[in-house]
Amino acid sequence: MTAPVITDGADSPVNEVGQWLATGLTYALALAAIAYVVRTCLRDRVIWPTLLLTSGALTCLMEPLFDHLYGLWFYEEGQWHLYTTFGSNQPVWVPGAYIAFYGGATVIIARTIARRPSMRTVWTMYASIAAMALIAEITYISVLEVYCYQDRQPFVVLGYPIFLGFTNAMSAVVSGIVAYRLVPLLRGPAQLYLITLVPGAFAMGLFGTGILYLSVRHSADPSMVWVSIAALTVACGIAWTIAMLGRHLVDGRKPVDPALRAEPTSADSERIHAPA
Repeated sequence: MTAPVITDGADSPVNEVGQWLATGLTYALALAAIAYVVRTCLRDRVIWPTLLLTSGALTCLMEPLFDHLYGLWFYEEGQWHLYTTFGSNQPVWVPGAYIAFYGGATVIIARTIARRPSMRTVWTMYASIAAMALIAEITYISVLEVYCYQDRQPFVVLGYPIFLGFTNAMSAVVSGIVAYRLVPLLRGPAQLYLITLVPGAFAMGLFGTGILYLSVRHSADPSMVWVSIAALTVACGIAWTIAMLGRHLVDGRKPVDPALRAEPTSADSERIHAPA
């Protein structure tokens, strides 16, 4: 029989008030994201924002692997429990965070880039999402006290390894850039390809650019000097990836329909211009 993956953690009671606030705040943001997407779909007569919101929600299934590899520990004692895998105990509010921060943010970024396709827009959106991630994580860790980062962590501020804020922001930005270019090319059932977009961008950011850091972190008794240096490669890899995608997929292109409607095919054009 295959042994399950176990994550070691020093458990503590979850802050009861913090758990109420974390759950209420997270799902309030998720409902706001859902309302925004529904309004966008009805107004612009498109379906792709719903698919990206669903894609963001499904990405929450990757959270336990992140927790296991990066040392995040959700306090188990008193937790409103959803499920456990990779040795990580998932609280009920995690899906709401992914709906808002990854699904909703991806839609906003794609539509913003459609209006102003430039590297300035890309970096502005990235900085905004990174700032939101830093504020949210520090709040949930140090104020609400519903989880923590354990083991030896580099660049810790108020309990949070701050380099991870830049990593988390990458997922939504990469998803938004790719969606901006891909959505106008997809028609009908082909739009279902978008379901895998956000999980793929999440894996690129956390496990792709982070592969050197994770290799060092999980080696036998690594020096904190090397762990810190390896953590910097995560930030560098993220900057390189966003710069590459922004320069070749966004910068200098003409603004498109912010609704990102599918481009007409040659057959559609022939019907439009055919004599009555």
